[in-house]
Amino acid sequence: MAATSPLTPQEAYYWTWSRFPDWSYFDHPPLVSHGIGLTTLLLGQTVFGIKSAAVLWSLGWNLLWVRLVSSMYRNPSITFWTLLALNLTLLYELYGFGPTPDGPLLLGWIGTVWAVWRLTQTGRSKWWYAAGVFAGIACLGKYAGVLLFPVVGLYVLAVPSLRRWLRRPQPYMAMAIAALIFSPVVIWNAQHDWASLAFQSTRRVGEMSAWKPRFFVVLVVTQFLLITPYLFVLSLAALWRTLRAWLRRNIEPHELLLLLSALVPLLVFVASSFRTNAKINWLMPAWWALIVLAMAGTATLHKHVRWRGWGLATSALLLVTGMALVTIPNLPLPGDLNIWSGWKAAGVRVDQLVAAERAQGRRAFVFSPTYKTSSLLWFHRPSQEKTYAQDVMGRKALQYGYFPRKETLRGATGFLVLSDQAQSAVDLYAIRALFETVEQVDVEEVGAFGRTTRRIEIWKGTGYRGDAAPATSLVEEASP
Repeated sequence: MAATSPLTPQEAYYWTWSRFPDWSYFDHPPLVSHGIGLTTLLLGQTVFGIKSAAVLWSLGWNLLWVRLVSSMYRNPSITFWTLLALNLTLLYELYGFGPTPDGPLLLGWIGTVWAVWRLTQTGRSKWWYAAGVFAGIACLGKYAGVLLFPVVGLYVLAVPSLRRWLRRPQPYMAMAIAALIFSPVVIWNAQHDWASLAFQSTRRVGEMSAWKPRFFVVLVVTQFLLITPYLFVLSLAALWRTLRAWLRRNIEPHELLLLLSALVPLLVFVASSFRTNAKINWLMPAWWALIVLAMAGTATLHKHVRWRGWGLATSALLLVTGMALVTIPNLPLPGDLNIWSGWKAAGVRVDQLVAAERAQGRRAFVFSPTYKTSSLLWFHRPSQEKTYAQDVMGRKALQYGYFPRKETLRGATGFLVLSDQAQSAVDLYAIRALFETVEQVDVEEVGAFGRTTRRIEIWKGTGYRGDAAPATSLVEEASP
């Protein structure tokens, strides 16, 4: 799938970060970008090179699943069916070849749970240090890794044999190890007025002022499909069964650890979904533990064993269908669901226009009104030359506002690229105010089955009048 599926806008966006190695980035911590930087260095600046980073993270978390489930249940059948179920979900399989910050987050999350479980089994202090390393990796992948600390803390408090560790230095040394691994993010934020931490904290809280229950409904529907219906229902049943066992104080330590690993992110993100649009990947740290509990339950209940094969067959069918949809070239999908088609042709055409402009001795640059379009263009342009986003229009542009830039664009010719997607909506009168002249110079269309999938317009503006860039973009950043 990494070799055949198209590049999505978000994946292209993370690839642009890898062009400028840094301690961290505006949206997220740096591991997703550093992973892409490594695989593209080895495999080239290609779609396969980018997506291979996700494959490596996925390989890592699958190996940890094997070790964890084998250690908890000591039953090869449970391990087999659990790994099969986890890899038949759209959520974990799609993110297994699509690089996002959730890859390192999930690897660090599962690794932390595994290390804490090994601590429970052996009582050896070295597992605290392993937990600290994995927790640091999770946080260096995505800020949501911080939720591991209440997971582990609640587990230690709930298991009597572990409470003695609260009086010993090892847990606190583990936290120090995690903090040290996370320190590049702190360094970057200190250099940039704490912009990323503010973006992921106060900004998120600011978005949650109104009660919006429709977002909860959207979250439930999307998770129902991404986990697949059979595993979604089975996982919720496992959640209810394990919660009741905990309340009755009749729960095994491994079940409690899995329950808390799922329950903490579930409570945080489900509660958030009533006030903000919860992303489809936010619950990745939660579902896997419930699926483990669910598959272990099917091994002990005969009626579940009988239906398990059929249930997973429906998951497999949904997974294959979803993968087929992203590999059919230019598949016309309703709305804006096809987010990948048309950009290769647009990238080639844009570079031709830029080359023609420069052949006449004029400076030229390319931009779009959204970082997603700009990232796809940046990658698909044969030159892979830096492409600008809404920062050219004087608007905030996430990480684009922090890419190092010393040159000025004032007076240059700008090529604006717009698509028929909602995200490309732009006020052309505002664009005309930024240039001496503005005219449409080309239209690119792609399609399949007799229908147009994507229509992309290219506009040319001469004599750019805007500011060179936000102050943060004009300073050459120091990279580690």
